[in-house]
Amino acid sequence: MKCDFYKKILDESLIGYAYYKIICDKSGTPCDCKYIYANKQYQELIGISENKAENKIFAQFAPKAETDNIGFYGNIALNNGRKEYEQYYEPLKRRFKILVYSPQKYYFAIIISDITNEDITKKTNLQSQLYNEKKLLETTLASVADSVILTDNEGKIIFINRAAEILTGFTQSEAKEKQFEEVFNIVDELTYEKNINIVNKVLNTGKTQKFKNNTVLISKEGLERVIESTASPVKEESGNIIGVILVFKDYTEKRQKQKEIEYLSYHDQLTGLYNRKFYTEELNCIDRKENYPLTVALGDVNGLKLINDSFGQAMGDMLLIKISRVLNTVCRKGDIAARLGSDEFAIVMPKTDEEETRKVLDKIKELVSKETIGAISISIPFGYEIKRSENEEMEKVIKKAEDYMYKKKISQSPSIRGNTINAIISALYEKNRREEQHSHRVSELCKKMGIALNMNEYKVEELKTVGLLHDIGKIAIDDNILNKPGKLSSDEWVQIRRHPEIGFRILNTASDMSDVASYVLFHHERWDGGGYPKHIKGSQIPVESRIIAIADTYDAMTSDRSYRSALPDCLALQELKKNAGFQFDPELVNVFIEKVLKTK
Repeated sequence: MKCDFYKKILDESLIGYAYYKIICDKSGTPCDCKYIYANKQYQELIGISENKAENKIFAQFAPKAETDNIGFYGNIALNNGRKEYEQYYEPLKRRFKILVYSPQKYYFAIIISDITNEDITKKTNLQSQLYNEKKLLETTLASVADSVILTDNEGKIIFINRAAEILTGFTQSEAKEKQFEEVFNIVDELTYEKNINIVNKVLNTGKTQKFKNNTVLISKEGLERVIESTASPVKEESGNIIGVILVFKDYTEKRQKQKEIEYLSYHDQLTGLYNRKFYTEELNCIDRKENYPLTVALGDVNGLKLINDSFGQAMGDMLLIKISRVLNTVCRKGDIAARLGSDEFAIVMPKTDEEETRKVLDKIKELVSKETIGAISISIPFGYEIKRSENEEMEKVIKKAEDYMYKKKISQSPSIRGNTINAIISALYEKNRREEQHSHRVSELCKKMGIALNMNEYKVEELKTVGLLHDIGKIAIDDNILNKPGKLSSDEWVQIRRHPEIGFRILNTASDMSDVASYVLFHHERWDGGGYPKHIKGSQIPVESRIIAIADTYDAMTSDRSYRSALPDCLALQELKKNAGFQFDPELVNVFIEKVLKTK
């Protein structure tokens, strides 16, 4: 009741109003009440005076009818109660309408009106309506999800809701009557400079104000939260400002999500480098005179598809991540390193001449060469071009960088692919020694078949190579499937049957091995069309693939496997003859038995 204009309203009211604090004994039982305030009407109706009652307890000034109500008042004060009733007051021969309620624990207020007077009754109803409206407003503000702080026209807090208590760290009782900025400590997120008092700004301008998006609220406990807020004036009908209402909410999570979205929109999700969108936009921004000479370097990873096909995409992703780490290590502040596509990278280097460009790219080459994926070395040829004046078109600069990069890539590709294929073969043999021995035996059988068929020396060597590489696609098959001792499930057979196509993709990357790749693709086709993966038959199957099928099956039958022991030669020969004309080319089976195995 410290606010003068509230006190003035109450003092001139024709409704009696009093405010007391309940007093409890040691056991917590209400035993008396202490007078805090009563307006003039209440004093007249009850028959007390301010001087008589001030700072006293009931027993010292109140009529007996009131002191008998200590238990009733105590129950309301301790339990946030409310009671409305009528009572006849014998000493004054008058009937009163009384409302008793607790605005906060240990306190209660009494509103009393003389219902023997019609005018006063009307005013009582009005006062009650105003009270109900005030309580409705407070209840509404207390229940909304947003944080709310209400101040008077001097910037003192008169109300904060529960949500505001949580964010500021102040309770309603702690915050009430404090200056707004004592409770609402806000700073700039970037500079940490204290923000201007937005309530004062509203009071001075009479206009709604909004916080900037980078406003941070520091709670009483020191917790920092980014907030968004609006402060608006509270006006009377006359237009006079009687206070300010501030509505705000925690923006921290929303800000974090915005940052994440912004990051993802400009960064490659796998490598963390900038993406093509950012590269394109930023290149347009820095293509200015003050950044010349401006270098654009473009790179294309060697063998990514080969690694994906051989070892799976996870290994290919690891290759890209390793390259990205090198770029981040070497690139200088102000440079832009971006991943433009699957295996394409770009570096934009402002204020960088020819000599400095070469130093950066040589360092990248050096560090990348030290990285490996399994036994495979990593390489990424970079081409570059430097823009030195505004007269040069950026599109042409990029085109020259691309052309330079592709020239380097073409010159490196054969040796890179050859090395990679050798590394894949070594990796397959490393994880499965039985496959190594099997491949060498099949290779030798294929060579003998070429000789038996009177093929020229080149074709014989080609057959030998095909026999050695026919199962290279198994590098991508799970070891547990390859080495499973028992019968394979239907799903596992699906995986096994992928290896001819995988082998084809691996070998087809080398321009001089396209024929070998095709022979590997078809080596599990059957003479009757029941094979895989293309279900071709008879002479549609390349003769080299038909030869591999016979040599592969014979060696598989006559060698120990994880799921069975080797068959005797006699049984293996019976199986070949039995399946001639169905699984195998019958003429080639005869040549294999009679001239390679030299058995009739």
